Amino acid sequence: MSSATENTQDTAPGTASRAEPTETFHPERTHILSAVVLALISLLTIGAAPQYLWWILIFPALIIWWVLKSATVVDSTGIEARYAFRGNKSIAWDDFAGIGFKGARTFARTTDGTEISLPGVTFNSLPRLQQASYGRIPDALTEGRAAMDGKIVVVQEDGYSVVLTKDEYLARQKELGREIQIEFDEDNTPHDVSHTASGNNSGASGVESPGSAIPTAEPTHQPTDDRPTPQA
Repeated sequence: MSSATENTQDTAPGTASRAEPTETFHPERTHILSAVVLALISLLTIGAAPQYLWWILIFPALIIWWVLKSATVVDSTGIEARYAFRGNKSIAWDDFAGIGFKGARTFARTTDGTEISLPGVTFNSLPRLQQASYGRIPDALTEGRAAMDGKIVVVQEDGYSVVLTKDEYLARQKELGREIQIEFDEDNTPHDVSHTASGNNSGASGVESPGSAIPTAEPTHQPTDDRPTPQA
């Protein structure tokens, strides 16, 4: 998780004034609350022998320091990664090759293959990154959601999910002889109708739901029944 603030920068004196987007990403401030809770719990232990255990409070203090000092700044000149416990690093756009995600870690890759961690940046930061980078960093999150509009995710019997259009879904249900669990309005937006449908669907397999996320092809562990489950 991360929080972001947007600022503006003026051009140099003597030139036309123009606002340029600048995004600053910080680690989520709720980590400070976690550090405070950790400190309170530590006090219970420290009370037994404060002259020997006082140093335990260093750990929550380091967490707070990391949250306050770490940041990633993105503007028209490039990306600057600010770290709490080491020197900062900057990447000019001419040296920028792309952005990647490994678990909870986000990094920027340079043209020579170097990976630079970006504090406070998550996958959900992509819309802000695209704006601040003038499109150099694509917003795959918004594009993926837009591509899913009006489509349905169906989990098949083998545990794999597929994305279908309205026509593909209706043809599939007709071919399999199954009840239509999704209805479409005038602009082809799918809606779950399982709560109003009658009959018992316990014998069907697969899950149908209106699409609202980037499609996935990863298998699930256990196939479920054919009742639609709307996605958040």
